[in-house]
Amino acid sequence: MALRLLRSAPSLTAATRHAAAPLARSYCSARIPDNSEMATGMEKKEELQTADIFWSREPIVGHRGTKENPAIIPSYNATRVVGLETEQGVIWFRLNKGPLHKVAGQYFKLQQMEGGDH
Repeated sequence: MALRLLRSAPSLTAATRHAAAPLARSYCSARIPDNSEMATGMEKKEELQTADIFWSREPIVGHRGTKENPAIIPSYNATRVVGLETEQGVIWFRLNKGPLHKVAGQYFKLQQMEGGDH
């Protein structure tokens, strides 16, 4: 694309365009960085394999939540999307801070944590 722009530039002479062309070609032959070099944010955390229970793909395993003893779900935010695996498949729901949430016969409560870099 740079070479095409250089060829169509009216103010450049033919000698200037040919001198600039090898620069454009050498730029294209540079090494392409791999994913670990380009990653940022959550992808970078995943590449570095930092322990972070809030972005882990591993399930939080605990007791079956009851009304008297609900399953506690940690979050830095006032809301969190939770997936509950059942025999019929995964049920996704939004868990909000405050009252208990009953899903598929189990009770859940969001515990909002302080701090974090999210």
